[in-house]
Amino acid sequence: MLMLHGWQDNSGSFEPLAPLLYEHFDLVMPDWPGHGYSDHKGAGSFYPFFDYVDDLHQLILQLGDWPIYLVGHSLGGLVASSWCAAFPERARGLVMIEALGPMSERDDNVVERLRNSIDSRSAMKTSRELPSLEAALKLRRGINKVSIQDLTPMVTRGIEQVGAVWRWRHDAKLKTDAIYRMSTHHAEHLIRGIKCPVLAILGEDGYPALRSPLAEKRMAWFQDLTVEKVAGTHHCHLQSQAETASLIIDFVTKLHLITAHSDVN
Repeated sequence: MLMLHGWQDNSGSFEPLAPLLYEHFDLVMPDWPGHGYSDHKGAGSFYPFFDYVDDLHQLILQLGDWPIYLVGHSLGGLVASSWCAAFPERARGLVMIEALGPMSERDDNVVERLRNSIDSRSAMKTSRELPSLEAALKLRRGINKVSIQDLTPMVTRGIEQVGAVWRWRHDAKLKTDAIYRMSTHHAEHLIRGIKCPVLAILGEDGYPALRSPLAEKRMAWFQDLTVEKVAGTHHCHLQSQAETASLIIDFVTKLHLITAHSDVN
């Protein structure tokens, strides 16, 4: 099972869940490029969305010809859903946490987005300096509404001490605006291309966009979608660990049994 973290997070985002999942699945929890312990891209290279899909595919090729179940939080869910559409023959099941397929926007925003993205690259700042690890934990706690204990694996993996200060490991270029975002029609075609069963786990107080009329419309584009809600905000998998793990275990175990029975017959 591939566990794919969100934007500006790292694989430590799933570490509190791992003990609940290890006895059921073999887990692979990578850091996206520019996050955690992964290398940054070169000075002139940024992080366009579809490059993440290719990064994921190259990793999957290295894992061999095994059935692939994917769990993605936020950005991880956006990327995983796009990969499942492009390679439906490899995807056995997809769990998205606080995601409903790739992000999209109106066609008429393309010019404004292009300019804003280029301007954001010119105005890019270096990583923020913090006086201590404790300050970093308190900062993320205020943003994510997650306990210090459950944030610690992600924050310690995502920060490093440089002399007397602490800096985030993730690449500052991640904060620049995306130069392109697909249209709603493109997102619809990708979502309709997902053949495997999909479980979406949404926080009751998660991103408002995932509870909007457009989100309801998106849900109808999936061929086989189950939606479950758990207590929490955007990092609900850290706020409702037992419930999230139970949903993942039940979903994937049932799929695996169905697939095994089908292979026998």
